[in-house]
Amino acid sequence: MHDTNRTDSSLKWFPRERLDADFPMALWLAGLWFYLKSFLYICYLYMLGLDPTPYSTLAKMEIGYFAVAFIPALLLGMALWNQREKFITPAILFLLVDTLMLILHVMRLAQAKLLDSDLTRVLEYGSLALNVIALCWLIGYLWEKKVRAG
Repeated sequence: MHDTNRTDSSLKWFPRERLDADFPMALWLAGLWFYLKSFLYICYLYMLGLDPTPYSTLAKMEIGYFAVAFIPALLLGMALWNQREKFITPAILFLLVDTLMLILHVMRLAQAKLLDSDLTRVLEYGSLALNVIALCWLIGYLWEKKVRAG
């Protein structure tokens, strides 16, 4: 079993321990999702750049959010894969805000009739679903730790 309250300050992008059988699945899944999410934010920025100008207020808000949020997403992924449990609550809060932003993003795309492609719908709704799944796993992980602690 790994020491989840390590005192060393070294973090690795892809720690070997994440592949161990006893690595917490909630942290593994959420860490992977945060890494992928940071890449998706860059993709969202690229795709938003293809929208015709002038940008709507909501599109400008999305651009600002995705431009800033990819950094904490990347860092939270690293923290979770390094089993830094003090970052679970910030990760949950981040996912709550992010889920709201993604809902607004999908609604804007739907109103602009940009969800016509099956692939686009799968990617957008899949991103929302993975947010909710990672959120539930992290909440469940904290709940289990609290129950075990008594």
